[in-house]
Amino acid sequence: MFKKFYVEADKTDIFKLYLSSTFHCLLYCGQGSTDDELSPTCVSSLLGIRVDGVAAGLWHTICISGDGDVYAFGGNQFGQLGTGTDQAETLPRLLDAPSLENEHARVVSCGARHSAVITDGKVFCWGWNKYGQLGLGDVIDRNIPSQVPLDGCVPRVVACGWWHTLLLAESLT
Repeated sequence: MFKKFYVEADKTDIFKLYLSSTFHCLLYCGQGSTDDELSPTCVSSLLGIRVDGVAAGLWHTICISGDGDVYAFGGNQFGQLGTGTDQAETLPRLLDAPSLENEHARVVSCGARHSAVITDGKVFCWGWNKYGQLGLGDVIDRNIPSQVPLDGCVPRVVACGWWHTLLLAESLT
């Protein structure tokens, strides 16, 4: 019922991302279709890209590359892909959001219908925000990465639950 991720290094130290799932109907495994993948399958569109991080939400996946780029695919009914629309993506799509320009994503996490990344000293969240889980001080959904205001701390780890988000940060004082 859940997406499973396998990362394997080949001789050139380039990582391959494998996805499988037995979730039926609303499945997006990065293969260009919504067909079920019942065994690990290489996401060939990411070949040649070093994948340093991956996170799975209910129906979406976010990957970060060694270059700090963010790739998203899957269901997108609440903007959880961060593409600026609510269109699903069956293949990994590089996010070209202005808010992530000149940022280097280092940590990624997904909730059921929201996503978060940590860059160098910043946190960005997007997607479903019914319970304020994006940390932006409101309950408005976002379909593009939005910077979370932080004062006096440096983010280290982010963890998204189904309806909440936790941040481990280091105090500057």
